Amino acid sequence: MSDSPQGQQNPGILANILAVAGFIILIIVIVWGAYHLLRLTGSGVTSLFSRFGGGDSIAITLPKETQSGTAFPISWKYNAKEAGAYSFLYQCKTGFRFDMASANGRASAIPCGSAYTVGTSTSLSLVPVLAGTTTMDVPVSIVFIPAATSTENTTRPQGTATVRVLAKTGATSTPTATTPTAPAATTPTAPRPAGTPDLSVRIVAVGVINPMTGNFENRYPVGPEEIAAVQFDIANTGTGSTGNYSFSVNLPMQGGYLYQSPVQANLTPGSHVLNTLRFKPLMAGGGTITVSVDNGYAVSETNEGNNTAAMFVNGPSWTGYYAPYVY
Repeated sequence: MSDSPQGQQNPGILANILAVAGFIILIIVIVWGAYHLLRLTGSGVTSLFSRFGGGDSIAITLPKETQSGTAFPISWKYNAKEAGAYSFLYQCKTGFRFDMASANGRASAIPCGSAYTVGTSTSLSLVPVLAGTTTMDVPVSIVFIPAATSTENTTRPQGTATVRVLAKTGATSTPTATTPTAPAATTPTAPRPAGTPDLSVRIVAVGVINPMTGNFENRYPVGPEEIAAVQFDIANTGTGSTGNYSFSVNLPMQGGYLYQSPVQANLTPGSHVLNTLRFKPLMAGGGTITVSVDNGYAVSETNEGNNTAAMFVNGPSWTGYYAPYVY
């Protein structure tokens, strides 16, 4: 028989219910506070809550390994919240480069260490070219560049992945038995001298980047908010390989800006690479773009007089200060 009056709840049960409810509320408050504390400190949020959605990373899909000289596909996914374009980058490594595969079978080299504009496409067909016989791991990145012209927000969504490039399988020959013969007298010949490289540079075009498509347009900028671009071709017109080299670009920006490239991959005789460098704002009234290759004389060449090219860029007059933006 119950000691409490009929219809009245037991105080012990009610206290237990209130205690459980209070404990649940306390847990919710602790989790909510920890989440917002991490957001304020800027650490741990991405790794801790990425499984629940959000985040600014680009998901890249590509094979784990491929063979030198064999085209492979790379694709990516990103839920863009604004208009913009994608760029492809890969790390410079000695004796390696990526070529862009094309439908007509002709490939064009992609410069390492600088952004290669892809536009709005979300896939590429790449051909890895490995000069040596050593397997190489090559990190690649995809960067989304918003079309907004503001330079205040420098954070750009990106994704990174690594592909392992295997050397081509060399041809082997089967030894056959031969009948020994007396060695024939030979006349010694002088060793053939090694070829000498010759780096040269020429400016192909100066224009702007379309913010909607990411494509190059051959016209002068009409205001400081437009992204200017210069395309220049570096070639090896000599008879020997260049080895590693670098280049610099003096850009006509407010106060002046000298861009120094990372180390570039070897150029074999007769090969060349087309580079695109983007910047803004153009100096009020325009100015001269000067491109210099191997200005540190690291490459011994047959001709040092063709290592510089310059072109004047017209621009409107404007006032005010704009933060420099080069990539």
